[in-house]
Amino acid sequence: MIETRGITKFFANGKRGVVSALCNINIRVRPGTPVALVGPNGAGKTTLIRVLSTLILPSSGEAYVNGYSVVDQPKEVKRSIGLVTVSDRLFYYRLTAMENLVFYATLYNLGFDEARKRARETLSIVGLSGWADTKTMHYSTGMLRRLALARAILHDPPVIMLDEPTLGIDVVSSRNVRRLVRQLGEERTVLFTSHYMKDVEEIAGYVYIIKGGRIVAEGSPQDLTRLVGRVVELEVYEDELPDSYRRFVVTYRNGHVTLRIPESIVDDLKAHTVEERSVQPTLEDVYVSLVGESSMDVRPYQFRRGGTNEWRAG
Repeated sequence: MIETRGITKFFANGKRGVVSALCNINIRVRPGTPVALVGPNGAGKTTLIRVLSTLILPSSGEAYVNGYSVVDQPKEVKRSIGLVTVSDRLFYYRLTAMENLVFYATLYNLGFDEARKRARETLSIVGLSGWADTKTMHYSTGMLRRLALARAILHDPPVIMLDEPTLGIDVVSSRNVRRLVRQLGEERTVLFTSHYMKDVEEIAGYVYIIKGGRIVAEGSPQDLTRLVGRVVELEVYEDELPDSYRRFVVTYRNGHVTLRIPESIVDDLKAHTVEERSVQPTLEDVYVSLVGESSMDVRPYQFRRGGTNEWRAG
């Protein structure tokens, strides 16, 4: 289980002073129900994953992973988690997948025979058994992402955290990764970040939407779609579309644009509408309504525990 209570994180920025990356974050993730943390770049998704995986300290608040405090019991937390990051480049490209996994398994204090056994098992789980003896320099990005999942579950952790698990990979690989994450979430605690609604709709049983370091909505995908009420699809003349509505655009064609927009804010566009039709709301409609355009990314200079850019209350 993962639980946070009032987690807040500040970073020192020379030009802008203190920057708030997370503000009073309260989430709960239980085994059996994968949970998505959704938001634009710079919303605080990766920062929260780094706090929960003990890579950085929170400025204030409490966070527990598998019952252990991320501040007071970091070693126990690390033993309890499998982590896959968006910039996962931790494989030795001249080694095979099997050799890489055996190496990492020994870091978890597994004996050589047990390490090979776990490596074979996890490669089978992620569908890479046929590539076990292939050097990872020949792996595609999607294959490397699946190999990262295999490494994350080598020590059979009760908690899995994934930062943007399908970012930058092809459609087929994305489908495979989503299937794997769903399977992992059947028995384990799984938290993943994403701004791809396809991932969220297919994997998550519960969703937290984060913007500017704050949780702005939470609930099951079904509950969240009710927030926007009825949704209308409009076809409007492009040159007559106010800038404030451009975040709702889904297609451009022959001087017309098609928008998906909550019915409650449609009146201002009535005079410019070529065609109007009611549609079923989706999670993407909720996301666009609540989050809008991506905000500026917050990129602190250092992420080591207690780094000089960090600011802690008290």
